[in-house]
Amino acid sequence: MGIDKADLVLGGRTLLEIQTEKMKEAGVADILVSGRRGYASGVRYVEDKSAGVGPLGGLQACFAAAACEDCLVLSVDVPLIPISVLTSLLEAHFTGSEAVTLLSGEGGIEPLIGVYRTDLLSEVAEVLESGKRSVRALLDRTGWQTVPYRGDPALLLNCNTPEDYETLRRLAGGMGK
Repeated sequence: MGIDKADLVLGGRTLLEIQTEKMKEAGVADILVSGRRGYASGVRYVEDKSAGVGPLGGLQACFAAAACEDCLVLSVDVPLIPISVLTSLLEAHFTGSEAVTLLSGEGGIEPLIGVYRTDLLSEVAEVLESGKRSVRALLDRTGWQTVPYRGDPALLLNCNTPEDYETLRRLAGGMGK
């Protein structure tokens, strides 16, 4: 995109502000953001321990800094995801027995929309030390369960291109956001 997606504005708020508000409404008390500096109310910024390794490095930084045993992971670039989906993930995770609970949609699993146990920190380090950088490489080493998403697929649109951003703006405008 050429800019930090967290700073994109949708309905008068940045994507980071939108996601922060959703996390708070879902009951998350300690919101951690990795890989960037900035300001959003109620957010703690943490530096990636392994720079340049993508989302897996962000998980590593957040798991190390987390004050709890489980982390709700939500990428900043899916701003239309309903809060009810986040609460469903949390509920399924805390009633299940797996280390990870992921949202699954039409395109398969969503590794950056889920709940992870923070004791996976050593597994993350081992994956990174092996030279792998994908969250999927972590998932291949641990047990996980899914929560199926049955809502409007447009609400899971990732904002990865300027065209995606325009689509999000149209969708959010039609939703009164």
